[in-house]
Amino acid sequence: MTEREKGGTPDRVGDAAPGVHAPKLLVSRNQRLYYAGLIVSQTGTNTQLVALGWYTYQRSHDAFVLGFVTAAPIFTMVLFSQVGGLAADRFPPRRVLLCTHSLLALVALLLGLLSCSGSLEVWHLVASSLCVGSINAIGLPAEQVFVSEVAGDSLLTRAVTLNNVILNLSLVVGSSLAGPLIGAVGLGGVVLLNGLSYLAMFTALLLIRPAQLHVRPRRAGARPRVRSAWGYVWRSPSLTLLLLVIGTVGLFGASLPSLLLLLTAGELTEEAGAYGILLAVISVGSLIGGWLTWRTDVSLGTVLMSSLLLGFLELGTAAMPSLLALGLVLLPVGAVSLVLRAGILSLAQLQTLAEFRGRVVAIFQLVYRACWFLGTLVATWAAQTWGPRMAIAVGGAAVTSVVAAIILVMTVFRAMSVSLVVRRLPRVSLALTPDPAGRHRRPPHMAADS
Repeated sequence: MTEREKGGTPDRVGDAAPGVHAPKLLVSRNQRLYYAGLIVSQTGTNTQLVALGWYTYQRSHDAFVLGFVTAAPIFTMVLFSQVGGLAADRFPPRRVLLCTHSLLALVALLLGLLSCSGSLEVWHLVASSLCVGSINAIGLPAEQVFVSEVAGDSLLTRAVTLNNVILNLSLVVGSSLAGPLIGAVGLGGVVLLNGLSYLAMFTALLLIRPAQLHVRPRRAGARPRVRSAWGYVWRSPSLTLLLLVIGTVGLFGASLPSLLLLLTAGELTEEAGAYGILLAVISVGSLIGGWLTWRTDVSLGTVLMSSLLLGFLELGTAAMPSLLALGLVLLPVGAVSLVLRAGILSLAQLQTLAEFRGRVVAIFQLVYRACWFLGTLVATWAAQTWGPRMAIAVGGAAVTSVVAAIILVMTVFRAMSVSLVVRRLPRVSLALTPDPAGRHRRPPHMAADS
């Protein structure tokens, strides 16, 4: 039995053991098919999002309606995320994804037909946003688990990194394509093209060979339950710590893009396209972060140090006086953010028994999105009261302070060790103690659903 099967929580998770040649991603047919479908599908999705946001504001001329249409998917994803976790653990993730992509394509097709016929109303957009959020709530946990089946645990970190890079790139490409496409084929054409883009992922899922997937073992007669997954996370010190970190970042740090919009609109209005430029810089930074994550090992220390650094960088962002200075700081913000996301998602899966992965991923998504939603509301209020710079600074200080406090408390109570490792370059090593006491002591029946 391996250390992970015993419930161990190794501090470092790489793509191969030391001295062993690391396997390569995208070598197998399944991996190439999956990521090719993902690129096409995500580009279409982000193009439609930008186009529908523009159309919503043009029809309503109401910022509240635009905000509601934008936030509706987040609300439903929070509401139904646990159902998605159960589906990912109870059914084959590939089958779940085939169903969700079919439904997403159907929603896009209906919206496109309504737009082409001139019958599209704002309430249609609200209803479709709620439907899309509900479908994604079911599909996202299955997607994360399916990535591990396509790539295998030895390549999971790189696979998650590539997923995040594709999401960032597709946002940039989709945002760039939305305007020209609306002018060429109209809103209905853009939405119909997005519906067709789902066929790329649907076809890839059909062509993937199930026999070559790294299928997770399933215990006969086991019925996944949400309560047992929360108990599993609560009894695992590494998962609890990762959940605290992702909740902290979501609550205090994830509202930065919204605050940047307020900052550029308020102080940098003379700069044409300032907000788009800053988002592009963050996306370029994410590519650098993807390269760093691809080339190095991911550990618990990497996640904790990245979260501390993200807080410091947001403090620096609040102090930058010009667009150029903001860009110089936001470049490492994009890099650190991707390292942090990829590290948390890969570590959370690698340190979870296979039969719990869907529900654990759903728990992480629930905590992050709920904290992001609440944090954005608070940060927007703070920006209106004290200004966007102060709101960004308070968020950055809160991220650094809370994570530092967590490390300090765990170190004082001997649940974590902090040491200086001197190799090529000196670095601080953060690791959980091998046998933590108290509620984190692992019971022998931990692997079973109760």
